Order: sequence, then structure tokens, then C-alpha cells
Amino acid sequence: MDLLDSKEKHKTVKEEENDDFDSSVLSACRLRSSQIFSAALNAAIELNLFDFIAEEGERHVSASEVARRLPSSCQHRDLSSRIDRLLRLLASHSLLDCRVCEKKEEEKDGSTERLYALSSIGRQFVSGSLGFVPIFSHPALMQAWINFKDAIIDEDSDLFKKVHGMPMYQYAKTDPTWNKTFNKAMANFCSMEMKRILEIYEGFEGISTIVDVGGGTGQNLKMIVSKYPSIKGVNFDLPQVVQNAHSIPGIEHVGGDMFESVPKGDAMILKAVCHNWSDENCIKVLKKCHESLPEKGKVMVVEFIMPEANMATEEAKYVSTLDNLMFLHDGRERTEKEFESLCKNSGFSSFKVACRAFSALGVMEFCK
Repeated sequence: MDLLDSKEKHKTVKEEENDDFDSSVLSACRLRSSQIFSAALNAAIELNLFDFIAEEGERHVSASEVARRLPSSCQHRDLSSRIDRLLRLLASHSLLDCRVCEKKEEEKDGSTERLYALSSIGRQFVSGSLGFVPIFSHPALMQAWINFKDAIIDEDSDLFKKVHGMPMYQYAKTDPTWNKTFNKAMANFCSMEMKRILEIYEGFEGISTIVDVGGGTGQNLKMIVSKYPSIKGVNFDLPQVVQNAHSIPGIEHVGGDMFESVPKGDAMILKAVCHNWSDENCIKVLKKCHESLPEKGKVMVVEFIMPEANMATEEAKYVSTLDNLMFLHDGRERTEKEFESLCKNSGFSSFKVACRAFSALGVMEFCK
């Protein structure tokens, strides 16, 4: 028997308590310093490090190889060492696979170096994949994060408005950099989510006209009608939004106010709309949708679903993070039961979760 295994099996209760205590302290320290990882991840994205490593395919590369890919203006004698420290952090969070190998023959002196390749998680940060945009570290949001406790203790929880003097969407008109970053991030998330939904959800079959309520410039509908060309799409949003939308075959852009009326269709989709509004306002919109649907018509509500129990799963962590993010403009995420309550209180006859993308993004059907 291995001596180490034997020692592990014969640990005293006191030793196990000490191990638990040490682990708890380290976990607390890691969480308290999580802003550092976020900053490091954003730096890796901005420096295109994931792209450089991806270009090597399955081959593991050294920090010095990655460093040489950076522009000449970035080169200095300590660059490889600093890149290695950054890559090592990413590897500790499972974004990279790290191997320790002896240095190449011409450099062989008994020393070793770390070599890196993308993990399945790391591949999501390659340009053209999910194309994550470093939106959460933008100065406009960082100023809000610093004042996060105000969203808890003040009656008005619109944190962004409190910090910047205006709602987030209005602020976008005053800051072109933020507007560009925000729009790109939302477009990327939208594309990623709708692509997955179209792979697993069959509820678009048989629909003749679908209305995307709060559909922006029509990106969701463009992806839907590309797969289902027999469907006529109606992209419905505020007039100032749809006036900037490009013409898309099979899609009509209509401007209006969803709290006043909604265009008619035999099905509707509300994607990432309800989490922006209170229950009262959600019910107002859903009732307008109900009025414009035929008998047996349905609304497809696409939102992240908060688990009922507070579990330490990846889904629960992410949705709970989004829920706290919504303090920025007084929105919230909801549980399945809360969505069912919205459905019933809006006059619909039945509710079901048709499927879940990424285990957390629910496609819910509210049927008339």
C-alpha cells in the first residue's frame, strides 16, 4: 500500500477538521479575490491569447511562443514570464490544459516549462465561437459594482441610474464606446442562445406567423426564418429601434409600444424581455399578447430559470449571478413557479417548460 494512501486513510478527526478549515479559508480567499481573475480573463481576451493558442490546434504551446505573437510594441524582456503567469491562472480555472515538460533540446539544462492548449471551456472564448465581449469590466459597469450595496439597502434598486443619473439604455446614447460594447455583447449572446434553441426546440413547426415582441433589429427572427422559411416573421419593438433595422427577407419590422398593443400572429416569442420588468409590467405585456393571439395560439417565453433550491451547480451559480446583475436596472430572474404564475395571471390556459438550453435557459410555452 502506498504510504501516502495509508496516511490519508488513518487521518484523525482533528486532522480532518484542520483540512476542512484550511480548505474553507482558501475558498473564501479565492472568492474575495475573484475580481482579479475577471480582470485577467478580460486581458487574455483583449490580447487574443485564446485565438493564438487555438490556431495551434491540439498542440500544446509555451508562453514564449504565445508572447511572440503579440505586436512588437508589446515586446519586452519579461513578456514571456508574465504571459506564463496569466496562462497559469487560466489553467487553474480549467480554461486551459497545462502540461509540464522538459525544455527543448537546444535549451536543455534540466529545467522545465509549462505548455498550454485550450480546454472545452477555453474554446468558448475564441473569436467566432461564442465571442464573449468583456462587457462586465467596462468602466460604466465597474462604477456601479463599487456601489453594489446601495442596490440592496435603497428602495430604488436601479443601480445604474443611481450611479450615472440615467437608466442604462438611455446612457448608451451618451457613451458611444459603451453602446458599441453593449450591443455587440447582446448580439453575441443572442446568437449563441438562439442557435442552441433551434437545435433542440421543435415548437416552431407549423407556425405561419410569429411575432418577436421586443425583437430589437430582428436577429432572433432572422435565425428562425432561416431554418423555417415558410414562417412569416414580424419584428416588433420601439419605433426608434426598428427604424435602424436592416431589411430581412421574410420579416416585417413594426414599431410600437408593447404595453399598448402587439401585432397579431399565431405565435409570439418574448426572449429576454420579462427579466427586465416587474411582475405587474410583465402581466400587462402578456395580456396584450393574449389579446392578439388566436385560440390555441402560444407565447414562447425564453428566459433563464432560477432553481427553486439554492444549489451549488453551474446553472444555479450563473442564473443567480444574472439575477444580481439585474439590479443594474431593477429587473430580476424568476423560478419556474414564478413564470407559471405570470402565465396564469395573464389569462393563459396552460404552461410548460418545453426545453432548456445549456440546462438553464428555458423555452416556456404559454398557451391560450
